[in-house]
Amino acid sequence: MSTPLNIIFSWFEKGDIPTEYQFKQTFSSFRHLDEKIKMDEVTGLNEAFQKTLSATTFTSHLEDENAHISVLAKRNASNLTDVNVDEWKEKLKIKFAATIDGNEETGNVYTKEQIEEIVNVFQAKDDEMLEHISRINQILASNDPNLDELQEIVDYIKENRKQIELLKEVVIRNISDDQINLAGLYSHWGTITYQNQFNDLVYDKIKNIEDAANAEKIKYEERVRGDSRIKHDLDTLSFVIDAYDTVTMFTIPIKVRRIDTNTIEVLFDSVPPNIIQLTIKKI
Repeated sequence: MSTPLNIIFSWFEKGDIPTEYQFKQTFSSFRHLDEKIKMDEVTGLNEAFQKTLSATTFTSHLEDENAHISVLAKRNASNLTDVNVDEWKEKLKIKFAATIDGNEETGNVYTKEQIEEIVNVFQAKDDEMLEHISRINQILASNDPNLDELQEIVDYIKENRKQIELLKEVVIRNISDDQINLAGLYSHWGTITYQNQFNDLVYDKIKNIEDAANAEKIKYEERVRGDSRIKHDLDTLSFVIDAYDTVTMFTIPIKVRRIDTNTIEVLFDSVPPNIIQLTIKKI
């Protein structure tokens, strides 16, 4: 059994004369270099060995390609999901890199051979179109009066392309016709420039003729483009009113306020895009 250091130090203080026993106890408290330390004499060594792996287990772990499959990618990337692949592409900044078709994967660019095929198709179509244009030019250059008339029509279309496009917009998108130039001259009807002005004028003339033909008015019609005050002269507060879009033909919701027995005010929730036909019938 070893002697504590504080006891040993007390034996060798200044003026002390250590005895043979004290020298033996001192040197017996330390290990000599020639004396080997046994493994079971090292504190905690057995417990430490319990936490280590055998060489066989460690080697097997190194050689097991599925050891960390849930957190590490295989060398052949076979365990990566589509999400993993996209994340790698994003991180490596190759997400938008060009790829071509391969095996079951669809690429995002054409190969050189595919591009050459496409160009050849376009070239063939272009050559075919040039042949048609050449034939048309030859026909137009002739003195056939029918073809001259056709050329006049083509020239008219070119000169009035903007108006034609506006007419297409009216039909396709149901927009207003207040930008369509009026075809023909109607100076004796006043200053009218656009098609919508002509339409309104003709409508008013027809309505006046109808009104004159009816001795007792039970119905009044008018076209409006927005909130309006209307004098219907039906001499009543009891009536029904119908409103519909003259382009889309849909019924339009309106608010009606009676001013007096011959006048009403019509209000819309928003400005209508087209002319609205109003029909007021006396009850």
